[in-house]
Amino acid sequence: MSAQIVIDWLVQIPNPTPVQPPVGGDKILGLLNNVKWGAGVALVFGFFVGLIVWAGGRWVDHHRAGKVGVVMMLCAVAGAILYGIGWSLINSFAGG
Repeated sequence: MSAQIVIDWLVQIPNPTPVQPPVGGDKILGLLNNVKWGAGVALVFGFFVGLIVWAGGRWVDHHRAGKVGVVMMLCAVAGAILYGIGWSLINSFAGG
């Protein structure tokens, strides 16, 4: 019974449509696009630096550096997956 009351209460919360701010909306979108681009570059850079660390660690037989490189590459791949999924989720939530 209490779950139905909570659901009825949550349904009454309004869901406004997103609107661009009247002043500076283009600058805000430009800033967000630059941040998005920078995050993508950082993910690619992190992957390749991890690849270099991994290869260098294996080359000089330093297993700890090899493990750190693998972790860096895995973090970059996981970040890229979250980057791809997150942007589409934010767009779907914001779009209504």
